[in-house]
Amino acid sequence: MDSSKPGGEIDDRDVVARVQGGDREAFGILVSRYQKMVFALAQRMTGSPEEARDVVQTSFLNAFRQIASFRGDASFKTWVYGIALNECRMLYRKSGRTVAMDAVADPVAPPAGGHALNRLILGKMVERLPDKQRAALVLRICDDLPFRDIGEILGTSEASAKVNYFHAVKKLRGWMRPEPEDEGGGS
Repeated sequence: MDSSKPGGEIDDRDVVARVQGGDREAFGILVSRYQKMVFALAQRMTGSPEEARDVVQTSFLNAFRQIASFRGDASFKTWVYGIALNECRMLYRKSGRTVAMDAVADPVAPPAGGHALNRLILGKMVERLPDKQRAALVLRICDDLPFRDIGEILGTSEASAKVNYFHAVKKLRGWMRPEPEDEGGGS
């Protein structure tokens, strides 16, 4: 039975089976397939290319160490994304950058009548979201993953992934609305 993909590419399940069977070199195939995607995810989650590189390295090292426990219930991509998200969370916790829930509501929206929202401002707003909301938003918008996969990555249900995503969007919309100007007539 040939389980290669069109173009001769070997299916992830077969590569994982080779690694689990002792072919350590085959893990390089998985790294080359997914390191750019994991780096992009880590950079969006951390906001730092240096930290993203560390997350990629640690994520693949952990994936290699844990490959024997990979059962194939989810795709390898989903599994390694979950590992990378956990690494991002641990990085945030170690650095003390976790944002308290009561501190989330203070980003400043751009002034009314301004042009399109600056990417930097939007990035800062996304950073202020709680972990699961930020992850659900990034995985849905940037990686175009279905909510089922997002739920698997986050260790929650598909419904919970949807809720986290929609709460994130609602918060961002609220933060982007300019504050109403004081319409009280002065003396």
